[in-house]
Amino acid sequence: MQTKDINVSSEIGTLKRLLVHSPDSGLGKVVPSKAQDWLFEDIVHLETIRRKEYDYYIKLLLYFLDPEKIKGRLSDIDDPKNNFDFYKPGNKHFYKSTDVIEIEWLLAEVLKEKDIRLKLVASVCAIENCSYELQNELMETDPKELAHVFITGTYYKESNMLFPPVPNFIFTRDIGIVINDYILLNKPAKQARTREALLMKYIFFNHPLFENYRNKIIELPERNLQFLLPADSEEKPVTLEGGDVMVVSPDHVLIGVSERTSLEAAHIAVKTLFEKNVVKKVTVIKIPKKRDYMHIDTIFTQVKRNMWVMLGKFSRKHVKKKMQTIYKKHWTQERKKKG
Repeated sequence: MQTKDINVSSEIGTLKRLLVHSPDSGLGKVVPSKAQDWLFEDIVHLETIRRKEYDYYIKLLLYFLDPEKIKGRLSDIDDPKNNFDFYKPGNKHFYKSTDVIEIEWLLAEVLKEKDIRLKLVASVCAIENCSYELQNELMETDPKELAHVFITGTYYKESNMLFPPVPNFIFTRDIGIVINDYILLNKPAKQARTREALLMKYIFFNHPLFENYRNKIIELPERNLQFLLPADSEEKPVTLEGGDVMVVSPDHVLIGVSERTSLEAAHIAVKTLFEKNVVKKVTVIKIPKKRDYMHIDTIFTQVKRNMWVMLGKFSRKHVKKKMQTIYKKHWTQERKKKG
């Protein structure tokens, strides 16, 4: 794969290249009993997402970013007889674009290296408490198949789950954030996303696509002796997800303190970004630590240079109405006091 410059200095700049992950079979295995643990509010229908949403999304991206992969091929791709499934990394007709880049494909390429495969198999098996026998079996698995197993928890042609899937892998903004020409790795707050962070760390540090950026990858360390603190300690773990980081200009970054990103992580990120001269200004924004809000990009999103889309609860109209309600309640109480 050809190495290209990696640089993000705006939320609204011209898109040239991006990382994606197709809805995989692991997403289809989200069941009601595990939905909350795996961070899903609803049960999704996998084929509907694939055929009626993701399929169109990938075609649109390819038309703009890698037109040679799509122009003149739609009749073949959409013909039910061919069943191309061109967006599935394990399919022989996979589109394999170097501009609309599928993460599972990158992972499979990294796993071709025996030394990396050995380390990653051992790491995943430790996290998922696998048997020694399964660990040896995974070591002998084809890289493409192994990448699929690491993400979905199952082999291609089997329905038995070896370990839980990572259905949140489709949210690629959360797992690695590019700030100018630096890559900030996430530290997930939820156990369900631990394996995602591990897989992406190996991709960023080992895939040729990122070889010119090895010394520009930022990992946030834990606080010293964090593991000795009691569970109810006021000193919270260092956790950060990409949805809480926005690059609003080359010199200015927003970092949200939320349900998923701790104040400790924000402090360390600010210090690190300044030490490495990545940006000149960082604004830390605290939002309610509730699932309804989750990240700052849940609350507001920049769509133009002078235009932002904001969650209704935080809009001027809503705040004004809320203040009127508070004032009315206060006025009524004062009237009662005076008789």
